[in-house]
Amino acid sequence: MLKKKTMAAALCAALSAAGAAKAAAPPAYDVQITYGVTLLGFTVGSMQVNLKLHDGLYEAEAYVRPEGLAATFAPNTVDATANGSGSVGVMEPNSSWVRQTSPKKIQTVTIQFKPGEAPVAVSDPAYTVEEWSPTAEQMKGTVDPLGAIVAMMFIPTAGPGDKACGDSVPVYDGKRAYAFDMWSDGQSQMKRGGGGYNGPALHCVASYRRIAGWDAERMKKGTSTKIEMYFAPIGKGANGGPAFYMPVRMSSDVDVGEVVAVPTKVTINGKDWAQFFAEGG
Repeated sequence: MLKKKTMAAALCAALSAAGAAKAAAPPAYDVQITYGVTLLGFTVGSMQVNLKLHDGLYEAEAYVRPEGLAATFAPNTVDATANGSGSVGVMEPNSSWVRQTSPKKIQTVTIQFKPGEAPVAVSDPAYTVEEWSPTAEQMKGTVDPLGAIVAMMFIPTAGPGDKACGDSVPVYDGKRAYAFDMWSDGQSQMKRGGGGYNGPALHCVASYRRIAGWDAERMKKGTSTKIEMYFAPIGKGANGGPAFYMPVRMSSDVDVGEVVAVPTKVTINGKDWAQFFAEGG
């Protein structure tokens, strides 16, 4: 699990430096990524992810839209926002909001997080509390679904070993609790890779694990779902390493084939990422 650091601890660390020369703050980053999503070679949707990093805080937005045949047969959209504190190796969610829109209904979920406590979720329409719903203990230490994407972008290290991609990212979506168990499959050099990216990438694999929120029969069945991701190091962090890692290819098997998401457009601090890298970003 990613190590956590509260804002209080960060404040104490800042106060302890009083009287010393003021350290240079790490650069702020404003990132917009558009992912194209394909299935069997056909475009089925797009996902827009916007991320702002500043002063040890993050603000994230995500918008998922179906395209092509998917827009006809599954015209569901997702809008989400999330915020909290974070940097490489550090993740502490604060709040999130998700709206899922389908022809039949609109579902919204707001989640508030406090360190060491179970998150508080408010859903509209309200979710039914079942005997298999997550307990307070099962919800502690989780992040929201969008926060899970951000958590993966704060991979602790790109060094060697199975834990280079972290350990586990536990998630609570307001109704269910689950986890993405992470491990590293090493580093590779991508050439004309996701979105045209050329450079080093950390290959991570995540398996999906149900924790609570499903009936006993579903829990027994388990799942073999796995997600493969390639992360590119971006920018300069406070420790001299990357400021964060950006997914440049994500894929997962479904019943009818492989779903693949690659960036089609990336802007970092107002620059196309080719220009960003060319200037030493």
